Amino acid sequence: MHFHLTAIVLTNRWSCINLDFVNRFLFVQSNKLDKPEKVEVSDNVKVVVRCRPLNEKEKMMGHKQSVAVDEIRGTITVNKLDMTSEPPKTFTFDTVFSPDSKQLDVYNLTARPIVDSVLEGYNGTIFAYGQTGTGKTFTMEGVRAVPELRGIIPNSFAHIFGHIAKAEGDTRFLVRVSYLEIYNEEVKDLLGKDQMQRLEVKERPDVGVYIKDLSGYVVNNADDMDRIMTLGHKNREKQRILVVRMTQKSIHSIR
Repeated sequence: MHFHLTAIVLTNRWSCINLDFVNRFLFVQSNKLDKPEKVEVSDNVKVVVRCRPLNEKEKMMGHKQSVAVDEIRGTITVNKLDMTSEPPKTFTFDTVFSPDSKQLDVYNLTARPIVDSVLEGYNGTIFAYGQTGTGKTFTMEGVRAVPELRGIIPNSFAHIFGHIAKAEGDTRFLVRVSYLEIYNEEVKDLLGKDQMQRLEVKERPDVGVYIKDLSGYVVNNADDMDRIMTLGHKNREKQRILVVRMTQKSIHSIR
């Protein structure tokens, strides 16, 4: 699952923010985190690891936690539970979160600096990676109806419009949202009229890499963004159901 924010500073001090929600990708955070006067030439890429707790099924089966998280040192130690003589392996990352970490803590330490930089005119990407069941969706989306369980994406909505509400002087903001999916190297617009249409990735000297014919909607508040995200989810589900039906028909015709 991938969350990308593009900030384009326009003339007359207008700021334009494009948010592209791309699914089925890696979780790493990537952006220029420093303030404008401190930004270096190269992008700042940080790797963050969050370990989830055991679920109820795993507990009933007698499984034990095999990793030890040291949030102070930023290390994760993988312990062997098969009683072998192989020593534990320790890995170091920019930031690590233990199984009891809170959604807001994850947002404040990883995503908030990225969104702040986007509001200052820099691009930002948060990329979620992990096997099925590792907690990508919970970290990125969470439970939107419960404030303390909201993930990075809904928390960023509130962050962006909270910043806009506090803006002073003649600064104005235009927020435009797109929602796309990249799966098996195919790009699809989840807000477009035809979700089965394959879009093309293009590049221009003036704008860089972009998605041709990708739809975008201007939004005025976090609720607008939440509704668009819900619509994109529904369209994605409809698309998958259609693909399954087409596959079933294909199998039937082969028989």
